[in-house]
Amino acid sequence: MFSNIIKRIVLIIIDILFSWYIWEVNVSFGNPCYTTSFSKCLTLSVTTFLIIYTPFEIYWSFRELWFDRWKKLFLKDLDISTLKIHISDGFLSANLVKNRNQSKIDLKNAIIIICHGFSDTKETLQYFYFPLAYQGYTILAYDARGTGKSKKTGNRSEFLKRIEDFKAIVKWVKNQKDFSNKKIYCIGFSIGAITVVSGGFIDKDIQKIIAISAMSYFKQNIPKYNPVVILSYLIKGVKLFPTKEENNLLSPCILIKNAKNELTSKEWEDFSKRVMLIHCKNDRVIKFKNLKENRIILESPEKNILILKKGGHSQKKNECVLVGATLNFINS
Repeated sequence: MFSNIIKRIVLIIIDILFSWYIWEVNVSFGNPCYTTSFSKCLTLSVTTFLIIYTPFEIYWSFRELWFDRWKKLFLKDLDISTLKIHISDGFLSANLVKNRNQSKIDLKNAIIIICHGFSDTKETLQYFYFPLAYQGYTILAYDARGTGKSKKTGNRSEFLKRIEDFKAIVKWVKNQKDFSNKKIYCIGFSIGAITVVSGGFIDKDIQKIIAISAMSYFKQNIPKYNPVVILSYLIKGVKLFPTKEENNLLSPCILIKNAKNELTSKEWEDFSKRVMLIHCKNDRVIKFKNLKENRIILESPEKNILILKKGGHSQKKNECVLVGATLNFINS
């Protein structure tokens, strides 16, 4: 994932080329750009530059304001330490977020592993996990491979390896002396939801899982007929036509169904009821039908389901609801 500085440099270069093209077009139409009509050509070129550049700059500025809106909270009552967690082919960058009140940490006695979505980083979800840390939960939020400060480790489109990375993170937590007696909860968004369900459903050491905007069947939910999406996925290296084996490993419904066939009735009841599903009805990226399919295969009770009318795939304006529902589930 490119930094905003690199994105701006690329945009400026492209923008200058377009502006130069407009200049040359005016020359070809007979405007003497180097004599009396110089100001006219210059005005057209500068206007072109601003029309292209300004919307991007406005977007990036508002995006930074959005991600930074919780900054004052953590500076006052939370501590953040940066970690490098080694995996098979490199390391993943992670933030460990803890409340400064040790009594709150001891009372909750739990660590929550946060798995972000495809185009996000660990900082993207601060609005969500900072409030959890305020309640006393220890938060381990990490950049998945190919993203954020883990961008030198693999590619973000390596979804199967993301699941293996998640398992390595869980193993790392279990092996830490400070966390050995803590309960482990996992929360994932979008592809992160696939990661925590596929990688953690049958792990007996994970007490609770929250899957937000999760797919059910991977192959069926890749939007292959939108040319913009196809181009975006191809650029990012997403495999549009996974094999049957890959699809099985990335499809929570298939994995859960296979697990059900291998577990006893008591084990199935324990495993299935520890998963909470959250989805918006107007999610256009991962359609609402995915929640219905996951819910059926999980045999989820009503209390383990949160259906939101609006918010889309990014759960826009649902921050307080997400935090409240999460706390209600993990506190119970």
